[in-house]
Amino acid sequence: MERRALLKNALVVVLVSVTMLGSVGATSTSGFFFVEALEVDDADSGARTIEMDSEGHIFASFGSILYKMTESGTIIEERVFSNEITATSMSPDNSRLALTVRSASSGTDSVFAISTGDLSTIVASDATRMNADLLEWSPNGAELYTNAPDNGILQLSRENLELEAVYTGNHTGPMACVDVSETTGAVLTADENGLIQLWDNDGEVVHHEILLQSLIYDCHIGANDEFFSVSTADDGIRKWTFGGSELKPIDVNDALRYQFTSDANILIVHKNSPTQHLFTYDALNEEILDEVMMFHNFDDYVLRYNEFNSLVNIYMNSDVDNVVKYGLEVFREGVGESGTDTDGDGIPDSIDSDDDGDGIEDNWDLNCDNIGIACELLPDENFIRTIDLEINSTHTKIQQSFTLNKKHSSSIRNLARYSLDADIKLIESEAQLFADSICANMDLEQLTETMLATFEFSNATLSFEEMYCTIEEGMVLYAANDAISQIRYSVVLVFAFNASTPMDGLVLEVQNSRFPSDGSITELSEQHPLAINVYGGGIETMEYVPWHIQEDKVTFTLQSNEIDSDSLDPTSILTSFSVIIFVVLTMVTLGIVAFLLTKRGSQQNAYNIVLDDEDDDYVDEYVDENESYESVDNTTDQSVSIDDTQDNAEPEPIRPRRRIQRSKRKKVTVQGTEPNDAKKLLESSSNEVVRKRRARRSGHDTVKTKKRKLSDTQPIDVQPRKRRAVKRSPSGDESMDETLKRFVSDSPEER
Repeated sequence: MERRALLKNALVVVLVSVTMLGSVGATSTSGFFFVEALEVDDADSGARTIEMDSEGHIFASFGSILYKMTESGTIIEERVFSNEITATSMSPDNSRLALTVRSASSGTDSVFAISTGDLSTIVASDATRMNADLLEWSPNGAELYTNAPDNGILQLSRENLELEAVYTGNHTGPMACVDVSETTGAVLTADENGLIQLWDNDGEVVHHEILLQSLIYDCHIGANDEFFSVSTADDGIRKWTFGGSELKPIDVNDALRYQFTSDANILIVHKNSPTQHLFTYDALNEEILDEVMMFHNFDDYVLRYNEFNSLVNIYMNSDVDNVVKYGLEVFREGVGESGTDTDGDGIPDSIDSDDDGDGIEDNWDLNCDNIGIACELLPDENFIRTIDLEINSTHTKIQQSFTLNKKHSSSIRNLARYSLDADIKLIESEAQLFADSICANMDLEQLTETMLATFEFSNATLSFEEMYCTIEEGMVLYAANDAISQIRYSVVLVFAFNASTPMDGLVLEVQNSRFPSDGSITELSEQHPLAINVYGGGIETMEYVPWHIQEDKVTFTLQSNEIDSDSLDPTSILTSFSVIIFVVLTMVTLGIVAFLLTKRGSQQNAYNIVLDDEDDDYVDEYVDENESYESVDNTTDQSVSIDDTQDNAEPEPIRPRRRIQRSKRKKVTVQGTEPNDAKKLLESSSNEVVRKRRARRSGHDTVKTKKRKLSDTQPIDVQPRKRRAVKRSPSGDESMDETLKRFVSDSPEER
C-alpha cells in the first residue's frame, strides 16, 4: 500500500514536531509505546493491510475479509471477497477505499472502489488480471494507479475505473513502487531489477531510464517536482533532479518505506533491520532524530492525528490476527471520579477492575490468607511494582519491576513469536527483543533526571552509567497461546556511587512517584502500591512494603553489618593475624594428638578414656561389636544450610501483606574434625574390644548463620551433650555381656 500525498507533507510535519524531543546521545525516543493489540476473532489467513479515514475508522484486511472498526477495536462492518485482498488505498477525500483482489481467472474483477460507509461496491474492474500489489491514488483523487497485466503501471479513472494510460514497455521485472507528482501529475515508476522511469500523466517518457545495480524498495517525487528519489538495499536513498542530474544521496540503506516532510531534508523511514522500527531522519545533518522500536513484524501502517493536527497514534498490521496500536498515553476510564481508591491509580474501587493494584483482576483475586481483609484489597507482593536498590561502595543499581495484566501479556506473547504455530513456546531471543523495545522507546534523559530526583543520598552523588531491560517471567518457554500467565519485566539503571563519607549512617530519601511515562510501557502496569528493598555489600537489608501513594516518601538510614563467614575475602583470611595463629595452634595440637594416638595404639594394656565436651553439638558416636579396631575416623562430611538474615534500619508498623516468599539458600560443604560421642558407660568386666565408628549427624541439627539479606535470624536448636568413649584391651573372641548387647541393640544403624 502506498501513502497518499497528504500524509507525505502537512501531516508528517506534525510527526517531526511531536517526536523531536531532547536526546541522550544521537537519538531520542519518539514518545510512542505499545498500547494494545486489537484482536479479530474470525480473521482469515493471507495478506494483511490497514487504512484509516479522517474520522478514525480503521479498515483492516485479513486474507479475503475486510473489517471496518473503531479505534478501540469494535467491528462496525465486515465484507468477505472471493479471494485474498492484496492491496488497499484510501482516497484523499476519505469517501472511497480502493482494493485489489487476487485474480482467479481471466475476466474476473480484481480492482474495486468501495464506499467507506457500508463497504458496498461503487465500481469494479478487471483491467488488471494479475496479483496486483500496488495501489495509489493521485493527490487530487482523480486517478487510481495499479499494476498492469505485464510489467508496468495502469492509470484508471476515479468514476468508472476505465483505463486512461499505460506506463509499460521498459520495465523488465516486478514493479517496486509508483508515485505521482502533486503539481504536474508526473508519474515515477521503478521495478525490483533497478530500472527507474519518469513519465508525464499521459504515459509519455519524460526522462530517459536510469538503471541501478541495486534492489529498489520505494520511490517518491519531491515537493514542487524539485527531485525524485528511490530507496535501495545498499546504496542509500538516491536523488535526481527532473533534468537528470544526481544529487547527494541520503545515507539510509534498506528503507522499506520512506516519505519526505515539507522540509525536503526530513523524512520518515520504516526499516526492519536490525529490528522493526520507524524513525525520523535529518538528511542534512545525517542523523536520526528520534525513533520507535517494535518487537513484532509489520509491513503496513497508518498515522492517526487529533483535531489539533498532532500525531497521537500509530496503527499497523501484524503476522497474527491483530491490529497493533502505539500511542503516547493510555486512556483509563474513570480517572478522577470520586470514591475510595485503594491502589491510588485515580480510579475509584467501584469502577476499578483491580482495586489493590497487583495486576490481578478482582474477579480472580482469591489467593490470600483469611485475615479479615478481602483479597481484592490485599495486594499480592509478587505482582506489585517493586524497587530493588542495591548499593556498594562504587555503584548503585536501581531495578524497578512491573507486571502486565493477562490481556496485555497474552497479546505480547502472540505478537512476539517468530513462528505462527499456536502452541509454540517462546524462546529467549523473542523475549529479549521485547525487553529491548521497552528500553529503546523510553526517554532516557527524562528517566535519569526523574531517578536522580527520586533517590537522594546525604553526602553522596549518583552519575548515570547504563540502562537495560529484562523479562523476569511470562515469556521464555511459555506457550504463545498462553492466555493466563502474566509477564513481569524490569527496567534497570546503574549509577556510579560517589560518597564523601562512609556508607554507615548515610540517609537515603525515596520520593513516592510514578514511573516516567514518555515512551514507557510501564503505563500499562499498576504503579501502586509498591515495595522497596535496600541492600548491598556491607549494609543491613531494609524493606518497606506495601507502600501506598498516600505516603509521600520513605527514609532509610544505611547501617553496616558484620562480615559473615560466607562473605569473607580469601585474601583477608590469609593475611589475618588471628587466623594465622589459630591455624598454627591447630596444627600443633593435631600433631600432638596424632603422636599420642600412635603411642597408645602400640600399647597392649587396657585403659579407659573419658572425654567431656560441653561445646561440641554436632556429632554422636556409638560402638559396634563387629568392627575390627584399626584407627580412629572422626572426619565428617556434611552440608550446612545457611539462611539469610534481614534487619530493618527502622521499625515500621506491621502491615497486612500477602506474599509468597521463597528464601534463597546457599549450600556450603564443610569438612571438620570433631570428637565422637559415646552413648553410655559400659559396666561390665568383659574383655571384648569396643571400637569407634564414623559419626552421623541427625537430620534436625541444622546450622544457621547470617547473610546480607532475606530471612530473619533463627535460633539454633542445639543442646550440648557430654560424651564418654570407653576402650578396653582385646582378649580374644569372648562373648559380649548382656549390658553391651543391650547397648548395641539400641544403637542406630550405620549409614
